[in-house]
Amino acid sequence: MDARIALPELMYLSPTTREKAVVIAQELLRSNNISPREAVAKAILIAKNWAVKKVNRSVWKKLKSIEKEII
Repeated sequence: MDARIALPELMYLSPTTREKAVVIAQELLRSNNISPREAVAKAILIAKNWAVKKVNRSVWKKLKSIEKEII
């Protein structure tokens, strides 16, 4: 993982979603003039949306309830 995007926000994602977010963030950093933090924030949103499409509804509800407990 790129040291510039090793932020704690990524640790709350599932391994697959985290990997997707890191790839997206690296692409954003290469292609745009944005800060690493902005790239990671945008990548996390994109990766979460990607994950929603890949996970069935019952699993998603469990993940959301766990996320609320953590926060």
